[in-house]
Amino acid sequence: MLVWCEYYADSPSLVTDITDAHHRVGDNMPCRISAKISTDVGRSWSDTFMLQDNIGKMNVKHPNLLRLPSGEILFTYTVRNSVSDLRIYMKRSNDECETWSDSRQISSLSGMNFTNCDHILQLRSGRILLPAHHGAFHGRGDHYQALCYYSDDDGHTWQPSEVRMDLPKRGAEEPSVVELQDGSLLAVMRNSLGSVYKSYSNDSGESWTPPESTGLAAPASPPLVKPIPSTGDLLLVWNHNVDLDHHHQGDRNPLSASISKDEGQTWENIKDIENHVGYDSAYAAVTFVDDEALVTYYTGSTSTYGESVMLKIFLIDWFYQ
Repeated sequence: MLVWCEYYADSPSLVTDITDAHHRVGDNMPCRISAKISTDVGRSWSDTFMLQDNIGKMNVKHPNLLRLPSGEILFTYTVRNSVSDLRIYMKRSNDECETWSDSRQISSLSGMNFTNCDHILQLRSGRILLPAHHGAFHGRGDHYQALCYYSDDDGHTWQPSEVRMDLPKRGAEEPSVVELQDGSLLAVMRNSLGSVYKSYSNDSGESWTPPESTGLAAPASPPLVKPIPSTGDLLLVWNHNVDLDHHHQGDRNPLSASISKDEGQTWENIKDIENHVGYDSAYAAVTFVDDEALVTYYTGSTSTYGESVMLKIFLIDWFYQ
C-alpha cells in the first residue's frame, strides 16, 4: 500500500485567484491522505482511495505505517489546525487497514509537531520511535528542534525525547533514524547549514548528542536513512546539492543515494536517483522487497504549481555499482 498527501481545493478562489499564488499552494492548503494498492510489487496499482479524510481546520499530512510483530498496523499522521498548531495522531488496524480504531492524539508538546513519511521504526527491544521536529510557533524566524516520540507499549502511550537535537538558523528538522549494530541510534536531519548533519543516541532516543556535519552537501530538504536488509549496510537518500544564497540553501535536485558500509561514518557510491533540472524531487521513502528497492518521492516543476508522486524500482545491486 502506497500512501501520500493529496492536496485539493475546497473553495473557488483556490483555483481561480491567479494573482495570489501563496494563497493557492503551500503547506497550509487543504490536504487528505490517499492510497493505492499494488499486488505485484509496484508494477501496477489500484484506483485511489481515501485513507484519512481531512479532520483538521487546515489539513492532515505526514503518514507513517508500522506493522507490529502481532500483525497489527499503526497509522500516524499530523493534523494542522492553524499556522501554530500541528498535532500528531494515531489509529490502529487489526484487519489490514480495512477498519480502524478511533484516532487519538499522541503528541504532548504544544505548538508545531512535524513528522515525515516512512520514518517510523521499531527497535530490536520493541520500542517504537516516531522521529519528529518541534517548534513553538510558525512564521518568519521559525526555529525547530529534532526529537523522537517513543513508545514502549506498542504505541498505547508516548513520550518525547528529553535531550533534543538543535542547530543554528532554523534549527534541526525532519530527522530520519536508524538502529546500528550495537543498539545505538543514528539520526540524519534537515538543516539550513549546507550539509547533512548527524546525531547519535545511546539510550534508545531519549537523548541525543549535539549534531555534527557528515560533510555531504545538502540544501534544506530531508535526508532519509534506511538499513538494507540483505547487506546490513545503510542507504542514504537526499538532495546532493548546495547553494547557501538560495532560499532553501540549494535546489531540491538532484535526488541522490549513497551507501555506508561502516554505519554512517563514511559514505560512498553517490548516484543520482533523479536529476531533472528545473524540477524539485524530494521527500523520499524506500521499501525493500527481496532484491529490489522501491523508491517513492514527490516531483514538480519549480516554475509551475503542482507535484506528482514518482516511483522508481531499483535492484539493490545498483546502489553498489
